[in-house]
Amino acid sequence: MQKWYAVMAKLQQERTSTSFLEQAGIETYYPEVNESFSLRGRRCVRRSGLFPGYFFARFDYDKEYRTVSYCRGVRRIVAFGQAPAEVESGLLDDIRRRLSQQDMIPIPRLRHGEVVRISHGPLTGVEGVFDSCLSGKERVVVLLRALTYQSRAEVKRSDIERLSEAV
Repeated sequence: MQKWYAVMAKLQQERTSTSFLEQAGIETYYPEVNESFSLRGRRCVRRSGLFPGYFFARFDYDKEYRTVSYCRGVRRIVAFGQAPAEVESGLLDDIRRRLSQQDMIPIPRLRHGEVVRISHGPLTGVEGVFDSCLSGKERVVVLLRALTYQSRAEVKRSDIERLSEAV
């Protein structure tokens, strides 16, 4: 019986893997979004994965496990213990619907000293002060505020949101 499964790809091989699996007759879904960023003062847009390093494949696990597992660019089928990670088709339909409504992820332009809140990841909800961008990376340095303690954290630029103007 065919079900949707989460599949982990090798570094930057999601499109390659999905292409080879499609050629083998296996349905795949690699949700992508447009990501807005600034490069030398110009606004640019690029396609990037909604879940970098992962895609979804619909296949009969018992019959097509080897085809998927040994496909070019595939690292492994995601599993919890010994059970493969099944994904409900309704969830994928919901992702498709939401991406069709909003296909752009804006990356905020921030200035040193602006108050920000981390909106994704293990530090979700933590507030801090934007410090700087790290060269050549999509990461930024945020000074975290907690009572009398201040710490630096590196987070993805797209994982923060502006709270107020510079302090």
